[in-house]
Amino acid sequence: MTSVNSRTVALPTNDRLERQLLSLERGTTRGGRDAIDHPRGGRDDLANAVAGALVKAQKAPSAAVLRHGPINYPPTWGQV
Repeated sequence: MTSVNSRTVALPTNDRLERQLLSLERGTTRGGRDAIDHPRGGRDDLANAVAGALVKAQKAPSAAVLRHGPINYPPTWGQV
């Protein structure tokens, strides 16, 4: 989430993704660890996929991102 908050990446504009991200709940497991999950009956498959793609992209940044610097938010086709 630090990349999203610092605006070095932009999330895709998608109503389903927005609903899933906004509905996530933070709790604590029996072992005392933090847990983030969807509410009962909810879904988080798209949110997990986007989060995984962001983590993967951070571990192996593309030459385009390195060459052009951070993505301006919201991006336009002329800026990406």
